[in-house]
Amino acid sequence: MSQPPSLQDVASDTPGMRIVRRAAALLENLIAALVAAIFLLCFTLVVLRYLFGIGFAGAEELMRFLFVYSTALGASVAILRGEHIRIGVFVERLPPACLKAVDSLRHLLVVLFNAYLAWLSLGWIGQVGRFRSAVLDVPNWVVQISVPVGAVLVILFSLAVLVGGERPATRRDDAQEAQA
Repeated sequence: MSQPPSLQDVASDTPGMRIVRRAAALLENLIAALVAAIFLLCFTLVVLRYLFGIGFAGAEELMRFLFVYSTALGASVAILRGEHIRIGVFVERLPPACLKAVDSLRHLLVVLFNAYLAWLSLGWIGQVGRFRSAVLDVPNWVVQISVPVGAVLVILFSLAVLVGGERPATRRDDAQEAQA
């Protein structure tokens, strides 16, 4: 079993790609912190509820907000790592030359979709962003801004992949799973 190539092995090592990889590493650390915060909040709520019969207002709402941000930011990192959602049953059977063209088309479609999503979400935030959350009394735009921010990051990372390459996702084949 060989190790998948690292990002440096696949992506071109230009100054721009080094910046993109550093930004992705920072985002990965931020996402890890958000997920850790979600876990700690959830664990604390369970302990408080079942051991002491108490809770604290806003924790569930805060966990939801953190989850929204981790998802929006995580989509962009997944693009760069080659782990974004895709169905490759037919595409992976194409010859290498066609596969590269289809991958480029895929990233261009992701860019177009996310540009449209960012555009629409700004109008949505303008309409309902002034309302406040139920418990924490936070303006809704604070959470909703994660949608266009995530979409813009997906666009930037998709363009970086088109220019410099991506790290393939670590995939376990059925044969490897059967041997394990």
